[in-house]
Amino acid sequence: MFSNVTIAALAVGAALAILIPVAAVIVYKVKNRDTWLPSAFIGAGTFIVFALVLEQLLHTVMLPIVQGNPWIYAVYGALAAGVFEETGRFVAYKTLMRKHYTTKNAVLMGLGHGGVEAALVLGVMLLTYLTLTLSANSVGLDKALETAAKGNAEIAQTLGAQLESIREYNFISCALGIYERVIAMTLHTCLSVWVYKAVTHKMWLYPAAIAAHAAFDIFAALFQAGVITSILLLYIIFTLFVVVTVFVTVKLTKKYPDNAR
Repeated sequence: MFSNVTIAALAVGAALAILIPVAAVIVYKVKNRDTWLPSAFIGAGTFIVFALVLEQLLHTVMLPIVQGNPWIYAVYGALAAGVFEETGRFVAYKTLMRKHYTTKNAVLMGLGHGGVEAALVLGVMLLTYLTLTLSANSVGLDKALETAAKGNAEIAQTLGAQLESIREYNFISCALGIYERVIAMTLHTCLSVWVYKAVTHKMWLYPAAIAAHAAFDIFAALFQAGVITSILLLYIIFTLFVVVTVFVTVKLTKKYPDNAR
């Protein structure tokens, strides 16, 4: 049986992971009425196509090769995310957004990109866990897993291990997950501006965005690989990294204004 606290935390976490990105886009659009709303949807689509489709195709080939070494695994994963996602932004600016070059639209694009990642990576995952926990409490864990896995024993075993890992999930876990997604959304928003400035001003900002993205992701990859063992240390690194990134982004925006192309 899963506790009411776990179920409530899963429900709140899933709701916030979906609602916060939506609210961020709406609030930004309301406060900046001259922005082009499709920018947010282009950002979301860019993440889906380049990160969830194209990048995953490469992973099917590369992950079996690099998983044996935690350092190679971390570097590969971080670089792949940086290259695919920042290239996706670059392509979007050169095509779908070429008539809407403004810093504000770049911010809106970044909110869409980071927002859909939060909704799909965290929100959908927590919704799936919530459904399984409710089903397990209703009909029993074995029956719930059998139904969810559609009789596939290997999938049922994987789901069972995942469910066991969230038995202690609580509102602190929920808060940490939401904080991580907000940090990631902030990073995506900043790097969206970097790539926009690369397209309109200085091309070197495109590889700089890839490097910054990879540098951020490598810490998460090292945590997954067991090299970094402290979750507190990981979140401190994330926070400091994004603070510096925001500072640099503000400087770039002032140095390369929209009307100076």
